[in-house]
Amino acid sequence: MNFSKVCTILLGIILGLSFSAQAQSIPETGSFGIRANLTGQNSIEMPYMLNESLSLAPYLGFSTTQDQSTNVSVGIRPRYYASTSNALSTYFTGTLGFTNTSFSNTNNSVTDFNLGVGYGAEYFFSNQFSVSADANLNSRFGDSATNLSTGARVSATFYF
Repeated sequence: MNFSKVCTILLGIILGLSFSAQAQSIPETGSFGIRANLTGQNSIEMPYMLNESLSLAPYLGFSTTQDQSTNVSVGIRPRYYASTSNALSTYFTGTLGFTNTSFSNTNNSVTDFNLGVGYGAEYFFSNQFSVSADANLNSRFGDSATNLSTGARVSATFYF
């Protein structure tokens, strides 16, 4: 093994140990935060810790395409933490909301309801910052064609 590989492995071990030494458990009851999705989704979430096992995150999303359409999404994403004693906490999640799409060229709009379930994990670097990832099964129904889809999200959360 050459010197650069050994240094890379040692650096990885040192960083891993330092993160685990600083890692915390989930934020306290009553904490709230702001969550941004890192995978291209356009919504911002505001999670609120109801207790050590449950958080509710209202979300608002907005996107527009010039001379074509404007999308506004509103809803809530609950998380139920299955494990809460470690820095890495697994959770069940869901989505309940709606999306309104307005079309610029026809002055029409459609409203769809969003319903989803998922499972993921959140790593708490401190009691104020975490990164999470989850896999989801989503359904959209309403004015446009019914849609069933899978999705994956990676997000970062800052808690106050």
